[in-house]
Amino acid sequence: MGTKIHLRAGEVELSLETESPLAVSDIKEFISQVQGLAQSLVPEPDDTAPLAPSNGANGTASSSTTAPLLLEHTNLQLHVNSVADRLSVKSGPELVIAAAAYLQIVEGRQSFTRKELLETMKSATSHYNQNIGSNLGAALKSLSTSKLNQLNNGTYALKSHELAALRSQVAERS
Repeated sequence: MGTKIHLRAGEVELSLETESPLAVSDIKEFISQVQGLAQSLVPEPDDTAPLAPSNGANGTASSSTTAPLLLEHTNLQLHVNSVADRLSVKSGPELVIAAAAYLQIVEGRQSFTRKELLETMKSATSHYNQNIGSNLGAALKSLSTSKLNQLNNGTYALKSHELAALRSQVAERS
């Protein structure tokens, strides 16, 4: 049985595929290398910048022995409605992306669950309606091919190119 690993840390996104199974030590080594590469690309954070917790499969912070991955911190203090306005949201899938952008850019999260995404969308009271929430599954499925990475069952993150584009769109209108 083969092994497939996909990791994303800030702007660094790497995949590893092998036909043979990997030992836990090999996986830890791969994660360590990705962390080192991601941290070498990000300038030293100031003491006031928050660290993004690493979410486990159950949505709780994981207690890993490796150092946490750092995300670029922005000092944007925006409501999700403001992010949606800046992105000119007109449809359900666009609201999904705006909510994802809010979670990753404003809140500094590395990933988010489907439930967190839906709650954030509902907070965008100027843009959300019940139909949008009902169609979340279809929107996530279509966006997973172009703008979102599905990290595991029910956990997502914006693709690095999408995150960079959204970061500049949200920040340029501040």
